[in-house]
Amino acid sequence: MLPDATASAAMGSSVVKPVWFIYLDIVGDPVRANSSGETLTIAGSGMADLDGEYIGVDSRLLSISAVRMKPGGSDTVTVKLSGIRGLDDDDRILLANPANWQGRVARMWRMIRNEANAQQGGIQHYYTGYMMGLAHVGNATTLTLDLTIESYLAAFNSASGRSYADQESFDEQDLSPRAAFSMANGNTSSSVISGAGGAGETPAGDAAKKKKKNKL
Repeated sequence: MLPDATASAAMGSSVVKPVWFIYLDIVGDPVRANSSGETLTIAGSGMADLDGEYIGVDSRLLSISAVRMKPGGSDTVTVKLSGIRGLDDDDRILLANPANWQGRVARMWRMIRNEANAQQGGIQHYYTGYMMGLAHVGNATTLTLDLTIESYLAAFNSASGRSYADQESFDEQDLSPRAAFSMANGNTSSSVISGAGGAGETPAGDAAKKKKKNKL
C-alpha cells in the first residue's frame, strides 16, 4: 500500500524515522515485534493481523533480512529467531512441527515518524509472504532458528511435481495412465486395459496376427 499524503510529505524531510512492524502467524504463539525499541499497541486498524501489541525488544527475534523486490515478486526474506537450548525450548518444540508455521502468513508494515518521533500519516502495508522453510544454524550456545519467507508468487508458483500418472488421484475411474504405462511396457494383458471401451486390437496385436496367418 502506498503511503498517504501526510506520510509521503514526511518522507521528504531531512530526518525520517521509520518504524517497522512484523507479524508471524505461528500457531499458539504468534510473533509481533517492532523496531522502535518500545512496546506499541495498534488498535482499530480494521485489519486483524495488524491489530495487537508489538514488543519493542523481543529476545526471540534477532534479525530480519532486507526485502528486495524483483519482477517475479521478492527475494527470500529470512527471519532469525533465537533457538538456544535451555532458554528457547518452547519455541524449538513449537517450530519442530511444520504444521505450526509452514505455509502460514508473515506480514510487515511501516510507520513514518518525524524527528520528534511523532507518527506521520497512517501505517502502510509493506510486505506479505508465507513461511516456507526452517533451518537450525550454529551450535548449542548460539543456535538460531532461521525462518525463510517467500512472497506468494514464489510460494505458490513452484512446480507441483505432478504428472499424468496422478490423474487417478483426481478421478478414480480414470485408469488411462496405468493403461498407457502397461501398453508402453508391452503388458497388453493387464487387467487395467481389458475391456477398455471396445478400443479393439493394438497395432502390435494386428501385426502379430497377420504374421501368424502368413506362416499358415
